[in-house]
Amino acid sequence: MIEATCVTSDCAAEAGAQADVSFVLPDCPLELMRLADAALAKAASAPLAAVTEDNLLAVSRCSERLRRRQVGFDAQLLVEVNDRSAQEREGFVRILTWLSQGLRLGRSEAMRRYRHSQKIAKLTGLSGQTLPPVLPATAAAVAAGDIGHQHVGVIIGVMRELPAALPTDVRETAEADLAKMAAQLAPSELKRAGQRLVELLDPDGRLSDERDRRRNRELFVGFQNRQAMSELSGRLTPGVRAKLDVLLANWAAPGMNNHDDPEGDRLFGSVEDMPDTEAAREQLAQARRRDYRSAAQRNHDALEALLDYVMGHGGLGKPKRIPGQLVITASLSDIKAGCGSALTATGAIVPVGELVKVAAHLDPSLVVFGDHSREVLYLARASRSATLGQRLALFARDRGCTAPDCDHAFHLSEAHHLPDWAKGGATDIDKLTAADGRHNRAVGDRPGQWETVYRRHGANCGRVEWRLRRRDGTFGKARINQVHHPDDLARDAASVKRLKQGHADRDDTGPPVPTPNVEQRFCTRLGVTFL
Repeated sequence: MIEATCVTSDCAAEAGAQADVSFVLPDCPLELMRLADAALAKAASAPLAAVTEDNLLAVSRCSERLRRRQVGFDAQLLVEVNDRSAQEREGFVRILTWLSQGLRLGRSEAMRRYRHSQKIAKLTGLSGQTLPPVLPATAAAVAAGDIGHQHVGVIIGVMRELPAALPTDVRETAEADLAKMAAQLAPSELKRAGQRLVELLDPDGRLSDERDRRRNRELFVGFQNRQAMSELSGRLTPGVRAKLDVLLANWAAPGMNNHDDPEGDRLFGSVEDMPDTEAAREQLAQARRRDYRSAAQRNHDALEALLDYVMGHGGLGKPKRIPGQLVITASLSDIKAGCGSALTATGAIVPVGELVKVAAHLDPSLVVFGDHSREVLYLARASRSATLGQRLALFARDRGCTAPDCDHAFHLSEAHHLPDWAKGGATDIDKLTAADGRHNRAVGDRPGQWETVYRRHGANCGRVEWRLRRRDGTFGKARINQVHHPDDLARDAASVKRLKQGHADRDDTGPPVPTPNVEQRFCTRLGVTFL
């Protein structure tokens, strides 16, 4: 038994209260786990209704930290069980079978835990020595309770995508960068930041190229289950993803290709093919009111309609054109250098190397930052509706809905006035922002609604802050949506700086690595050029 003294407990510290806690902990791991089990059982019956709001938030953070630390402990425990073949005492030969059936985790969860343990746990070498974790910074972040198993999975996936030709020290720094970013981002945001980090570490395609992406492309149709349903999974190349997004945005639009509609009222095909008449608009409006499908169900029905369309045309070709419009934003320097990536309005990332090829097939409007503009971006009170040029400029700046934590792509967003049009707001590019319909309507003066402010100074200049109105009339902390801008962290990562320094220190005569400049954020001057 050991005596442990905690000067300030985690939960008390989170709540801003100081407390001295002294307790005795056993040395045996089994007794420690039984103690933790008993503590959680006691906490489950605790009277949460009597806890203050601040302490409720502190308890939530403590609970999440405990859950994340458990990931690291489970990984090390699994390594020890595997090394000593302890699962054989319960009649299991393979460790995965024991995890899947003995602990009743299921095959997918068993595989996940096993893969993670190989990366964040201390392994045993052939001669019996203890080896450091393969991902040491990630393991340390897990042990500290800063990240969970989903973050670990994302980091493992990003590290797998890093070009093998990268120097070892750059790969090690990249892993440390990812662990640091994981402590600030949700797993989905971390995945985007990791993708951006990979692009920055190999901006000109010399270490990885289209052949790597083509080699990794895949599409799986799973086995049919008892309901005769099949799972679909795979990896799409950037060009295929961009095309699919545009197709689904039109063929899976609410009201289109709905099997629940009466046969005579069903709208087949793309929403872009609907005639521009009052009768057609009313027909679409009625179809949307009847449409209770989820987005996933609409995507499925759109895929079926697309297959029917191809088969109905003899299966020999494809439609003459992709319905709708593919809008892409990229920096002018990246296009000139032939490196970096572009972003579509549906949220897909397209490498600049593929941009010309995609544009040739789809005839998109290509929007780039330039030095001058012939578009009128300042309309004041002359018009309430934003012009096409303003919407393209908003896409280039905001990339999607700017409301906190909203991941809706730009094609689902509206032009929101800052302040609202009814309060004298102007239709000027620096007084507009992208917001989806739900968040656009959530801005107001009542408690529980949002206030939007355009930042003109500081590190977030050119971005829009959202502040929640509290019941007592005060505002919550101003928040900026980073979901669509994960490359902010990736671009400033130490691994990128180290790789650049490594290239600067090289003595070879090869061409220098072009500096990526994907996001040239505008504050007072924005140019829009149509190519």
